[in-house]
Amino acid sequence: MNFRRSFKRLLLLSLVATGGLCFMICMYYALVDWDLLQRAYANFAKLAETSRDLPQLFIAEARQNIHRINLFADGVWALLGAIVAAIGIHGLCTNKHPL
Repeated sequence: MNFRRSFKRLLLLSLVATGGLCFMICMYYALVDWDLLQRAYANFAKLAETSRDLPQLFIAEARQNIHRINLFADGVWALLGAIVAAIGIHGLCTNKHPL
């Protein structure tokens, strides 16, 4: 009986808490990168309309692509954190013995 109780606490700490924390941290950085992507894309669009300087346009495009890749990576890590937390919650819910 004591083993089951300690197993549930270990499951709660190792999967649910760390997965939830990973999700929250990665979503915070995803929102930061989303704002930076919006700014970089606005700069790229403005340069595309007004400037004929191709090196400047390539630099602006590269900057907005960097933010796109960062946003994608943050979203993937947030999804992985949510999956880990969901596995822990599933383990807690399917166990027949309560805490």
